[in-house]
Amino acid sequence: MPAGGFGGIMITHNASDIAPAWREQLAEGARLVVPLEMGGYTLALVRRGDVLHCEHWTYCGFVRDRGAAARTAPAVPLADGEVTVRWEDGEPGCASGIEAALSGPRHELTTGLVLRGTFNFETLQIYAATTLPGFCRLATSKVSALVARQDAAAMLSDGSLAYLTHRKVKDTPDPADRLTEFFIHGYGPAADELSERFADCVRTWDQQVRESGYPPLTVHPAGTPDERLPAGDVLDKPSARLVFQWPGRAPGGTA
Repeated sequence: MPAGGFGGIMITHNASDIAPAWREQLAEGARLVVPLEMGGYTLALVRRGDVLHCEHWTYCGFVRDRGAAARTAPAVPLADGEVTVRWEDGEPGCASGIEAALSGPRHELTTGLVLRGTFNFETLQIYAATTLPGFCRLATSKVSALVARQDAAAMLSDGSLAYLTHRKVKDTPDPADRLTEFFIHGYGPAADELSERFADCVRTWDQQVRESGYPPLTVHPAGTPDERLPAGDVLDKPSARLVFQWPGRAPGGTA
């Protein structure tokens, strides 16, 4: 390491965490570019003391980290392997009762959000991941009658689940005239409540976030006490604490 630290560090694999050495070996004011796994985003982070400040975002993906740094997301197969629930960050949730829930009826709720033409909703997934309690992802390896998407943002609670999907409500030869509506599908005894919560998340994103771009983000060392963090929604990684300051969110991370 040169005296004063490196003038820039670029990580060229998907990283599940921000290694302390990357921050410690970075010169003051220099940039760390890292494809951080929290929805597939690449961040340009600038060091200011012990805190990294996000200056730029983009959406992309690389090969995942391997070897000693590799992390396997906790996952639970359901419905004879037709559906898998996994947790990309934090502690795995409780999947108890979900198997039985999937064998019951499916609750469907429109969010009321209809978008025209080609649209970008990449910030919706990271917004849901950092603001919804019980957030997880559902995956299917093939066309499934249970889950309409091969990879879906979801939430689990009280032996129930809800996940985000969308479908065309008007198809035309010109893509600019197509209409797409966002729906929530839910299973289990609390499906109505979870679906409403997820739908409210989608509506808040549409009204407060969609046209605002990416939120201010700071990355703090793991172990930083809550009282020393700025107001916002906190996503904990093993070696770092990420604080998102989403538009329309009150101090303490509430809508």
